[in-house]
Amino acid sequence: MDIIARINELMSKKGWTAYALSKQTGISTNTIYDWNKGAIPSLENVLKVCDAMDITAEQFFCGVQSYKLSDEENKILQEWFVLSDLEKKAIFSMIDTFKVLKRD
Repeated sequence: MDIIARINELMSKKGWTAYALSKQTGISTNTIYDWNKGAIPSLENVLKVCDAMDITAEQFFCGVQSYKLSDEENKILQEWFVLSDLEKKAIFSMIDTFKVLKRD
């Protein structure tokens, strides 16, 4: 796993710049910029990034669910597990429709 790529991915998902990450973590912007120049973040800094991103270290390193789920999201997942295959397919069709509408 490329730690720097993962941090950049998470920053992109949040719409954060290095400055925003610095403000959220207390890590200097110079340190964050150095990561993209080949420096490797310490485990302590990776854990600060995880806290700021509201994810666990496992989620950071394994890519399992990038963010902690809200109560609403957990409820949706609970409902998902009891749906039939046909019902799940219908939901995916609705999501595809939303994506098309969002582009327009």
